[in-house]
Amino acid sequence: MTDLYYCIAAYNEEENLPKCLHSLAQQDVDADLETLVCLNGCTDNTERAALEAAKNYPELNISVIHSEHGLVYAQNKIIHQIQNRNAPLLFVDADVTLDESCVRIMKQELEGLDRLLVVGGWPVPSKPNQMSPWQNFLYHTLHVRAFFPESEISVHDVSSFKQYVDEEPQPTVSAEFEKSSKIYFHGRVFMMRNADVFEMPEDRNLADDTFLPNMIHHRYGPGVIRTRFDAVGHYSPYLSLRNHFKTYRRIYLQKKYLDTTNPQFSEIRELERTRLDWRFIFSKGLPVAARFAAYSIIRTLEESAYHLLPKPEPAALWRYDKK
Repeated sequence: MTDLYYCIAAYNEEENLPKCLHSLAQQDVDADLETLVCLNGCTDNTERAALEAAKNYPELNISVIHSEHGLVYAQNKIIHQIQNRNAPLLFVDADVTLDESCVRIMKQELEGLDRLLVVGGWPVPSKPNQMSPWQNFLYHTLHVRAFFPESEISVHDVSSFKQYVDEEPQPTVSAEFEKSSKIYFHGRVFMMRNADVFEMPEDRNLADDTFLPNMIHHRYGPGVIRTRFDAVGHYSPYLSLRNHFKTYRRIYLQKKYLDTTNPQFSEIRELERTRLDWRFIFSKGLPVAARFAAYSIIRTLEESAYHLLPKPEPAALWRYDKK
């Protein structure tokens, strides 16, 4: 019987999906696997890429399914296909590749701490082979938080959400930092204890990393989510201000939508707020501090524009054609 599911929602990912599946095949984890790839409105050769990978990596037991276009529809379709409801699920974006130890670290974390329901990985941008000087600047500026995870801490005291820290400290970050780190997880790669923990409204095209952490904390209370900063997934980086602006505008609208439609999340949403730890940043030297300063200026300008621009239904921003 399957005891670990890999779950991938794919939309026009013919170039990225093979690399993602290859990285899953290289994981040093002992488990009976099933991989569910849900194609949601693809107009390219993603399905062909998935079927070819199924031949190349029989150990992954890849199944290709289909859903309406949109992340939430694809993820719900995957959940409906899960047979072993007690097995953990790894959700990974189709453009993400994982370090070989990533899955093992997250799986062992769930096995070692019974209260945990979700273990998030740490996303780091992959480095392109060639970049112009401008692209190199954007690579190191727009993604600077990924290179220095301890640079971002919670605005409020969230130590009650991190009671596991002293019991099971992490090897790559300090206990002091983790007790003040964010309480949510990134959507690019995360592992869930079982399918029953997943709940995303099927009538709204929401993002998993904006809705799910709020829902899980609201239902189960604090201390059920942990980020493992050594469980690394590499994502395709933004190399243009336009793409960065569009992505974070979608996140901004998703959060505003949650505030309007889910007032029961208001307390958790407030506790999710984070800030840059400039004391830590300056301890890394002036060049690093300059990158964070540039990042802060860009984000401030983006936030100002978001307030001024029209605010469409968030789901509309998921409907785009990948070039």
